Amino acid sequence: MKRAYVRRKMKNRDIYEDKNMVFSTELGNHVHPRNLLRSFYRLVERAGVPKIRFHDLRHTHIVFLLEMRENNKRIAERLVWSRVKMLDRYTHITAHMQQETADAFGDKFYSAPNGTKNALNN
Repeated sequence: MKRAYVRRKMKNRDIYEDKNMVFSTELGNHVHPRNLLRSFYRLVERAGVPKIRFHDLRHTHIVFLLEMRENNKRIAERLVWSRVKMLDRYTHITAHMQQETADAFGDKFYSAPNGTKNALNN
């Protein structure tokens, strides 16, 4: 993606306006939201994946980062949020994450000192 951006920028270097945007036209201008959505839905259809809203990519990205155990502060900074608290609004805990938490708790509980594991098994 970065290579395509640089190629497009160089192709139009005399008139390209770099506005530091994630999505831009060939000349660096804003992409009309309808055009962006049209392209996005065409890619989704071509990929054969379930149709989702464009904004759902943001939620998916956050959940992936959380599953990777990425630092909450880094996630907030990546999404240009002023507060980590925003994660409460945008994240969804997956079944996989719940299972990991249950397994970790079980491991900690059963490895507790003073024979907790032995006491529970008797």
